[in-house]
Amino acid sequence: MSSAASFTGANSPRYPAPDVARGFMLLLIAVANVPVWLMFFPVQAEPGVADRWWILMRGLLVDHRAYPLFSILFGFGLMTMVIRRTRAHVGARSTELALQMPDMPLPVREQWLAGFTVEAQADARRLVRRRGFWMLLFGLVHSLLFFGDIIGTYALVAIIFAGLIVKKRFKVMAIIGGVQIIFMLVFMVAGQMMFELFPGLQGDPGVGGLNIMLHWYYPLASFGQWVGSTIMTALISIVVPCTFLGAWVATTDVMKTPERYRGLLIGLGIGGLTLASLLGAPESLHEAGMLSWWMPGAGALHEFSGLFGAIGWLALLTLFAGPARESLSGAHRFLSAIGKRSMTAYIGQSILFALIFAVMGLSGVRSVTPLQGLGIAIGVWVVLALFCQLLEARGYKRGPLEVLLRRAVAKSARPHPLPQIPTSTPTQEFVATEAEAGDSAEGSEASAAVGAVAEEAAPAETTG
Repeated sequence: MSSAASFTGANSPRYPAPDVARGFMLLLIAVANVPVWLMFFPVQAEPGVADRWWILMRGLLVDHRAYPLFSILFGFGLMTMVIRRTRAHVGARSTELALQMPDMPLPVREQWLAGFTVEAQADARRLVRRRGFWMLLFGLVHSLLFFGDIIGTYALVAIIFAGLIVKKRFKVMAIIGGVQIIFMLVFMVAGQMMFELFPGLQGDPGVGGLNIMLHWYYPLASFGQWVGSTIMTALISIVVPCTFLGAWVATTDVMKTPERYRGLLIGLGIGGLTLASLLGAPESLHEAGMLSWWMPGAGALHEFSGLFGAIGWLALLTLFAGPARESLSGAHRFLSAIGKRSMTAYIGQSILFALIFAVMGLSGVRSVTPLQGLGIAIGVWVVLALFCQLLEARGYKRGPLEVLLRRAVAKSARPHPLPQIPTSTPTQEFVATEAEAGDSAEGSEASAAVGAVAEEAAPAETTG
């Protein structure tokens, strides 16, 4: 694991937890997404006993647990990037101030330092939003192949809440997250009751089958569905609360020094997954065909319980990843390699799924069982993990899509002049307002240097 992928900077100890967690998360994502692809087949396979048990286990531990984990790690990556960016900016400007005005009175110096913080926050806010806009474009392109793309939702979260994240307004985030969870529960309970009363409204997800993918208009239909689902996912899911939670976790040292929190992580891991399983049991049993009666609100409860499941998975994965060390080996290295290239692996899953299932469909396969889908999902993840391992062995720090995203974000930055530090009036106060700082921070030579340092130290990929 290269130092550039650590969240400390070059030549610093490496903290494997974020990348190891992302690597395993991508396996959960593949397992959770494959049932969507199976719906394209014209015949839905009748699940056997083993299939039903797998559907139950998937419902308890994977479905609506993988994407909340994705969201927490996305928020963690955003906040880590913000912390590095602001720290690098303030450090560079403070050094410049010390060199040009070594005798500046302390009260005046403190005002300048406060101004540098405002500059840095404005710079970081623009960086997060710029990254969000590019992620939205990546998600749009991905949606032409897979309407279940989640990158677009994360992009909206980054664009809309960049200011709150940069300023670490965690109380406001908690209020927004709580209100959204309540809204989600009410909306989902009402919707499920409506579908139960009027079954015809829900429609048949298998209608059209694989033939839809063979028509020229599939990319357009997929894109149209993605637009609606992206907005609805941002509004009535736990993506936003989980992203906020991940941002808060990044301000702690839990993932840096898991050995200090062993008891807490074990408790969160076991307790989180147990609670998620208990709350998600009614819906999971119903989906597996093991519960004939329907409990009102079971789906909403299952969705909400994903928050606890994601916390449980993250706690156990953090504990498994262990403390900082110079090099990784075995499973840690394997998971870290794919975790550092999460966007490449995530979109790569869709490409491989589309190719595999299209070939199967054209070969006359009419249906795929849930267990067969599980095997395909694991196989796809392993292939992509081996590809990422090959990149790692050849010295490539990032995947091709991570490189493309970074270059796009960097090249789309516009120059903004910074307030000049005086050299002759040691009592001059920093006069830049936050609004002025909002138009500063990347165009001058000092800002360019800050940007270079921060980009070098930035997380491998903030989609995961």
